[in-house]
Amino acid sequence: MPRKVWRLPCAAVLPALALVGVLGGCASDEVVLSMMPAPIIMQDARLDFTRHVAPEDRVSNVMPVLFATPRAPAPEGAPERFLARAGSAVRLGVAHVELGEPGWSFADLVASDRASTIEKPRPAEVVAVEEFGELGGAGEQALIAAIDRQVRRSPTGEAVIYIPGYRVTFNQVMTLMGAWAHYLGRSSAVVAFSWPTGTRWWNYLTDCPRARAHIPDIARLIALVAERSQAKRLNLLGFSCGSPLLAEALVQLRARHPGEDHAALQRRYRIANAIFVAADIDLTTFTRAHLPAVSELARRVEVYISEDDFALKVASWLARASRLGRPRLEELTREDLETLASNTRLVGVDVTGVPGAHELTGIRGHGYWIANDR
Repeated sequence: MPRKVWRLPCAAVLPALALVGVLGGCASDEVVLSMMPAPIIMQDARLDFTRHVAPEDRVSNVMPVLFATPRAPAPEGAPERFLARAGSAVRLGVAHVELGEPGWSFADLVASDRASTIEKPRPAEVVAVEEFGELGGAGEQALIAAIDRQVRRSPTGEAVIYIPGYRVTFNQVMTLMGAWAHYLGRSSAVVAFSWPTGTRWWNYLTDCPRARAHIPDIARLIALVAERSQAKRLNLLGFSCGSPLLAEALVQLRARHPGEDHAALQRRYRIANAIFVAADIDLTTFTRAHLPAVSELARRVEVYISEDDFALKVASWLARASRLGRPRLEELTREDLETLASNTRLVGVDVTGVPGAHELTGIRGHGYWIANDR
């Protein structure tokens, strides 16, 4: 069973999210730390995903997850290192995430991957947090050094930057990315940008709009890793209302170099994949304003969609326009459709009919990339 559970009291939900509150129930406000299920392909005994893991990464079941966070530091004795509100700076550092039971060896963890199921989540815990400093200060060099140490012993030499959605704590983001880094064969340096958000349903109305203030920080982080680290490629992932933050950050980066074409931007930023999962982005805005810039920066733009994503159905109702992760193509003009169809770097992945779980603890159908082992 998960090691830590914080139960948050129920409260009156704002009228605009009353439907969401009723469907979610108070039990959904529990903050649970556990590993996401292992990808189903890892349960095939014929495949060995550990053969390329460096010897120094086989020592224990603890994974390092690098982070950048504008969250305010928590007072001493608090259950987490950082709070739900914003602080005065973007702090850089590394969280050490223990995957599985305390004392497990690397071999124990790998063996548990073979038997992983969503019904029996394995525990995960942030056991230590080390701060390097601030973005824009001495902390940048320490972050780059940490990325380079991992990249040098990696067969792929890649770095991943993740922008989460709302309603997650700092520790939840770290444990999620710790498991994800493990499933990647510990071959990529993983950096999570944990922006400030609370854990109530109605925080959607305040936290997601406020998070736009951190778009320049995300752009700065991407540029920092691309321009100063030894990573051969960058993979960028935005989830839910973290997706528009990533998209806008990439638009800002594109605007910095108006005279450069795709080849020049690839040499500068080395962005392999820009991935948008269950993206809470206005469909028309993405098509007309985001996609042209993002596809000039990235080799491939991946968009995951699901008709069964009820969270994005509610978001569409609130915004009076469909979201990228649950699109209504009839909202687009013929010219918009031609823009999408002619973009050779754009890949759409429809997961609506994929068997298995599509949610863990949130609104129906919104968390498939975390919950579904396929």
